[in-house]
Amino acid sequence: MEKNSLLHQDSLWLRLQEFSLDRPNVDFPFSKKLAKEENWTLDFTQKAIEEYKKFVYLCCRLDNGASPSEIVDKVWHMHLLYTQNYWEEFCPHVLKQNLHHHPSTGGDIAKKEHEKWFSDTLAGYRGIFKQEPPKNIWIKETNGRRKTMIGKLGLIFLFTPILLLSSCWGEVINRLTAMLMWGISFFFLVGIVMLIINSIVPKDPKDRKGSRNNSDDGGSCTSANNCGSAGGCSSCGSCGSCGGCSS
Repeated sequence: MEKNSLLHQDSLWLRLQEFSLDRPNVDFPFSKKLAKEENWTLDFTQKAIEEYKKFVYLCCRLDNGASPSEIVDKVWHMHLLYTQNYWEEFCPHVLKQNLHHHPSTGGDIAKKEHEKWFSDTLAGYRGIFKQEPPKNIWIKETNGRRKTMIGKLGLIFLFTPILLLSSCWGEVINRLTAMLMWGISFFFLVGIVMLIINSIVPKDPKDRKGSRNNSDDGGSCTSANNCGSAGGCSSCGSCGSCGGCSS
């Protein structure tokens, strides 16, 4: 952040910088609790807390107060749970005034008002701190980017079963081809055997007749039928706002 002489001469800003949400000699301080609750890294949590302090400063210095981002609002909500720290130490001794949280009332009108308010907050941030708000804390992912990501995931889920079926069909075709080759080889061998048998059987009509007569005493019928098959085959309108500080 560029050095802002007016900012660093502001007693409110200096008090905010000196204030720590983590009490000394505590095994599970505010920052660790916040990181665990939100599944954040400790480094990201510290950055979010610093941005929360900037947001609070904007609430007290901008004429119309300020509107937080989702990340900043989560820090604020956690701080409000520490009621004694917030209302008996932070507000009276650091801010020297009360800072209330006003949840959004919902609806299209409130949403548009909130978007305008949030836009003014970002403009105030740039004007006072002389830098862009960190995107990973202040700027919410747009619906367009989110829809694009959802669309890509949808295509993945759509084509994954097709690719799996393709691989299965490849395996089926390979197995059927192997069976076909075995069948051709089998019938080829049977043909050779039949030729050999025919060459051995006597061709004398009398012998053949005798054979038929011998078979008249009884009969039998046998059949073999072998069948086989193979197959193989997942900025938010709900954030609150400070509405400015009040004594």
